[in-house]
Amino acid sequence: MNDTIDTVQCAGCGRRDFIYGLLAAGATAGRAASAELKDFFAALPAPTPSEAIPDKTGAVKVRLVFSIWNDVQVKKTWPNAGFDFRPVMKNVMDALNAGVKGVKFVPGMAFDAKGAAAILAEDAKAGDVKGYLVIQMNSWPSALHGIIKAGKPTLFCSFPYSGIGGWDVQNAAMLRSGQKNYAFMSSLDFNDTIGAARAFETLKSGTGADFVKAATEYRLAHTPPETGIKPCEGPLDCLSPDETLAAVKGKKILSVQGCDEKTKAKILKDFGIVVENVKFDELNAAWDKVPDDLARAKVAEWKRTARKIVDVSDETLFGCAKQFYGMKEVLKAHGAVAISVDCLGGCYTGKLRAYPCLGFMELQDIGLFGTCENDIRSTVAMVVFNTMTKGRMGYISDPAIDSSRRAMIFAHCVATRKFLGVDGETSIYEIETHSEDRHGASVRSIAPLNHPVTTVQFHFMGDGGKGCVLVQTGRTFSNDPDDRACRTKMVVEVTGNFERSYRLWDLWGWHRVTFLGDFKKDVEALAKKIGYRVIYES
Repeated sequence: MNDTIDTVQCAGCGRRDFIYGLLAAGATAGRAASAELKDFFAALPAPTPSEAIPDKTGAVKVRLVFSIWNDVQVKKTWPNAGFDFRPVMKNVMDALNAGVKGVKFVPGMAFDAKGAAAILAEDAKAGDVKGYLVIQMNSWPSALHGIIKAGKPTLFCSFPYSGIGGWDVQNAAMLRSGQKNYAFMSSLDFNDTIGAARAFETLKSGTGADFVKAATEYRLAHTPPETGIKPCEGPLDCLSPDETLAAVKGKKILSVQGCDEKTKAKILKDFGIVVENVKFDELNAAWDKVPDDLARAKVAEWKRTARKIVDVSDETLFGCAKQFYGMKEVLKAHGAVAISVDCLGGCYTGKLRAYPCLGFMELQDIGLFGTCENDIRSTVAMVVFNTMTKGRMGYISDPAIDSSRRAMIFAHCVATRKFLGVDGETSIYEIETHSEDRHGASVRSIAPLNHPVTTVQFHFMGDGGKGCVLVQTGRTFSNDPDDRACRTKMVVEVTGNFERSYRLWDLWGWHRVTFLGDFKKDVEALAKKIGYRVIYES
């Protein structure tokens, strides 16, 4: 199997799926054959010839604001440290000026409200700016919050696999606040950004309401309906709520570097699960005790079984192998089934010896749980729903929204190889660097296609202390090999109301936990049993 098959092997896929598959194949071939094509996806949209940009005399003037940390990235965040945004920003501006004939886009950069205020002051002096197109280029800059204060028609878009986390959260907050003159678009097809931006042409003689109406109608018209393709399996045969709670009672989760006492008490009360805090020092001490021969044997196994290993040395793999066996011993010493590690904080500060991504994958191979970023909510969800589904393995992700394919892309630098359970088929996997800093080792796992998907998340005190569980359903149809952002990218067609997908990120945060299998009704039954409210994300 190769990347072409990963992306396009899906019976009944539509035209856009097929085109994206060809682009993915071209990108992968380019990475192997030519440095010039390495950033095939990152260069989208392609450069625009100057002669393709029409005369803008009499055009509506719109400020194009790139919400961004730096034009060449210095932070260890999406898409990755060292990423050069300069050609991307030029291509975006030129493509918009070529594709939206009645609008003149004038670029600017800001990363917070202060930078946005400087742009607004400049525009107020000029007096001819009619609206704002804000493109979220990194996840957490917040220029939108300043720009929206102008009260002018504003369209909020994102640079795919780069600004989507901040886009998710800020867009949801804007929708919740009832902002007027505000519209949005989140699509991996840049033609959709251009199409939505044509709404600014209404400002020639129309109002902000006309702008919002045009942009919204474009988004809705270009979000495809469900394909109607039937997944390869029906609803799962799950444990009952009583059986699930009895089975998880007394299980222990280790939190590195710590969970607060109030959250631990709530988890114990609602699920009977114990959360125990441990320190990096304990992991490092266990790492030191792992026999070198054992670690080398695991390295040899990874080199034999991974489809490919990219830019990761044997020395790095050796450290990751020791990390796996060290975590395994710490779990055994504490009688725990799961360990959640502040991996980014530990690795970026040098407090952790090696990235634990490969170790997390190995733990799930044997029915244990390793989870990222000390995310205890997601760890509880993994333990509870693994138990309920009789062994299905989930993984935590940072979801990206792609309206062009009615899709959620569940992205992270680690995933299970055992989506269908310890005794199920082992998925193809690759070993690459951790994406944001291009160091260490992480996992790209290829999810099976045409499977039903259930995505969940807990909020232990999200409804007046009562607790909530979020649920969304879909169907796998692709694995995206894009080099930007996290390595594993399972692409899922969302079932139900896609517009709901935009609305909860400011309340729930960015992480979700995704499992193969349809068990929505079982989630609902468990929520009723423990007194949690069910919130539907689609």
